[in-house]
Amino acid sequence: MTKAPTNATPSATVRIEQVSAAYYGSAATGKGTLHFQNQTRRFTISSVGVGGTGGLKVSATGKVFGLHRMSDFPGSYRAVSSGLTLFEGKMQAKLTNQKGVVIYLAGQTEGLASSGGVQRYQVNFAD
Repeated sequence: MTKAPTNATPSATVRIEQVSAAYYGSAATGKGTLHFQNQTRRFTISSVGVGGTGGLKVSATGKVFGLHRMSDFPGSYRAVSSGLTLFEGKMQAKLTNQKGVVIYLAGQTEGLASSGGVQRYQVNFAD
């Protein structure tokens, strides 16, 4: 399931801008902002994975669950995502890290690509 639960209050919210390229394998890089307990932190996000073809730009917002401390946010996430972009499209993704933090993303895509499968993301604070 890549949609955020509707019956739970998120710990935080995120906004992400990312570009990716894929040809059976995939790679992406981007940046984002985390809003948690009246604080805003910038972060970088990069990924590698399998599945998909093409290239696209992603603009997404998301809800974060299970975040209890700011220090639990950075790290390695595994993700399940899906989407199809023919010039403009939509995407959804669920990212989970080893500390129990779960990010549900939904957004717009631009480009020409199909995506799906499992990816690994690395998230680090930028400042």
